[in-house]
Amino acid sequence: MKKLTKKHLIYALCILVSIAILASFTALIAVPSVKRTAIKIAKNDLFENYYSFPEGGIITAKNGFAGNKKNSLLFIRAAFQNDADCVEIDLCFNENGKPFIAESADKIDDKAMPFEYLISFISEEINSSSGRKRSINIHLEDASGIKEVTEIISRYEMEELCFFTGVSINQSSFVRENTSLPFYLDYEIDKVKAENADYAAQVTNDISASGAVGINCSADGFSEILKNMLKENWLKISFYDVETEMEIIKALEFSPNQIITDNPELVRSILTEWNANAPSSDIIYS
Repeated sequence: MKKLTKKHLIYALCILVSIAILASFTALIAVPSVKRTAIKIAKNDLFENYYSFPEGGIITAKNGFAGNKKNSLLFIRAAFQNDADCVEIDLCFNENGKPFIAESADKIDDKAMPFEYLISFISEEINSSSGRKRSINIHLEDASGIKEVTEIISRYEMEELCFFTGVSINQSSFVRENTSLPFYLDYEIDKVKAENADYAAQVTNDISASGAVGINCSADGFSEILKNMLKENWLKISFYDVETEMEIIKALEFSPNQIITDNPELVRSILTEWNANAPSSDIIYS
């Protein structure tokens, strides 16, 4: 048996490196191709269904859309310019109970935007844009001053354009008693149980009992049985963190009333394409 020399080892190493480089190069070509094929199949499957995006359904720009600062006018302007129907903002209160647009109370400073200023700004935007709807998804970091928030919204006659998310089951009774405005109940779906009829009934009962208009949850792990049970009880579906093209396609299969995304233009383009290619449509997206 011949003894391996340094030259043999270097030669073998070069072969292994070449194989690794070739495999990596092949993967760079193959993976995107496989991904695009999967998206194409999923999209075609969606387009074979009746067009069922709910009338009045909204595309909401995720807070900080397009890399802009969260809760800023720059983010809000960018969202509306990029075909979003609605913007997601955070709401909390200072030590005096005044509402501000901020992620938490400790981030309220001289630069924080008062909630009333935001409502005034969007009210003017609506009046200057031929009446196109500009909704506000108010994510409650704190619900303590929700009564005053409701009064501000009423003062600007924005009741039909504002609603709340971020409401937990524990907060729901307080929110229900202190505002007439609609709210979605934030709910974490158990993926293991999502296909179970008893579990779907429990979720539906929780949402109904809370007084919420619907559920706000991740589309990941959602199920057809959950969708049907919620819809049968006239409850709405809102999905957050719907970002990629595949996630958007999968979310649309459940006919959500709201999609919160960093890609509102992509959602609308898929909806437009679906509406044009669906076998029929009883619901027209507007």
